[in-house]
Amino acid sequence: MITIEFDESVHTLDALNAAAYRLVDAASCQIDRSGNKLLCHLTPKDGEKSDVEVIRMRFLDYVTDESVRERLTSKVEPVRNLILSLAFGSLASQSNNKAE
Repeated sequence: MITIEFDESVHTLDALNAAAYRLVDAASCQIDRSGNKLLCHLTPKDGEKSDVEVIRMRFLDYVTDESVRERLTSKVEPVRNLILSLAFGSLASQSNNKAE
């Protein structure tokens, strides 16, 4: 079993769950909370011949990727919402004009 500790102020539970899901082919993951730490216990799948360190590194890469995705999503969300509101506002306006 591989145990990796994460600070909850740096990585979210959602990011860890997403990373665990992406690693499901190679290992099972149980996540526990201990204070402000999240502990990920990775257990390689039966018959998995991969090196434990390879699984550990893959998981860390996935966690980093998911954390960056979360941060980017939160940064672009206001612009995305503006674009959507303009697009749907325009569609609603066009629909009202056709109805008249």
